[in-house]
Amino acid sequence: MFIVQKTMITPGLVLVTIVLLTGMSLTSLTEEPIVRAQNYSDDETGSNGLNSQAQNLTMNTAEVTIAKGAAALGNKAFSPDSTNVKLGQNVTWTNGDSQFHTVTSGTGPDDPNVANEFDSKALSPGEKFSHVFNNESLAGTDLAYFCQIHPAMIGTITIDQT
Repeated sequence: MFIVQKTMITPGLVLVTIVLLTGMSLTSLTEEPIVRAQNYSDDETGSNGLNSQAQNLTMNTAEVTIAKGAAALGNKAFSPDSTNVKLGQNVTWTNGDSQFHTVTSGTGPDDPNVANEFDSKALSPGEKFSHVFNNESLAGTDLAYFCQIHPAMIGTITIDQT
């Protein structure tokens, strides 16, 4: 038997210590991407959805990458720039660029509904952001999103009805 203990040293750098039955320990530094996942409530039970969200992070996830040089790429800044998901499906965006970016729902900074569905805040290079699309009122729609730092960066999530 062994115990694994993880301690955050600096953003992105984690100290992992493994304690073995003999009392000896192994320690190593590993770089792990930081993952942000939005919290939500289950409307039927009122319970916190973190457990369901954690499951969705590993199962049934659509992946989108913020491309290198994204600020100058407009509608090609997110790869793919258009993603289809089903209700309850997770999307994870990874900042593959060397600059900070956001992933924010809306058509741009002047949209009155900006960030109503999701907002990653500033993502550092290599950082990830995940969101589960569980809002039934969005079924059958195209949901626009953009980067608040570079508003020309745009993408679309199509939420299938079934």
